[in-house]
Amino acid sequence: MTPWYDEEEKKAYQPPLLATNRSMWKLMLFNVLTLGIYSIVFFIPFSFDLDRVAPKPDRSKTMNFLFAYILSIFTFSIVMTVWHYHIAERVEEALAERQIDYDFGTNDFWCWGILGGLVIVGTFVYFHKLCRAMNLLCESYNQNPTAPSATEH
Repeated sequence: MTPWYDEEEKKAYQPPLLATNRSMWKLMLFNVLTLGIYSIVFFIPFSFDLDRVAPKPDRSKTMNFLFAYILSIFTFSIVMTVWHYHIAERVEEALAERQIDYDFGTNDFWCWGILGGLVIVGTFVYFHKLCRAMNLLCESYNQNPTAPSATEH
């Protein structure tokens, strides 16, 4: 008895393409227009894509952004700061694992996101770099869903 599906279709499965059009300007503009609600719409798929592009070694998932968002109300944004730090750390590791030559990481979080945020412009620089790094990761994933190991050249 032959299966009802074609074996070639099963072998040719390609995962869905991830978004590569994240933009700091869109994030900032819509975040202001929606009084902060757009960040939820932006970062929930962002964290799902990051889990797909750079899964954690223990296969755990990124903390849900909505949960972190709500907790940050009661913790004076401490939870949100920790959430963004972990995102920056994972993006930095994923860039290295996929051998993408782009300078982004936890230093950018501390310098641009935290210290630069005191003069407002730093926040824009940080989110631009974060969006650019994630777009590069998703482009790499869309071309090759399995990441090369860091030891390969």
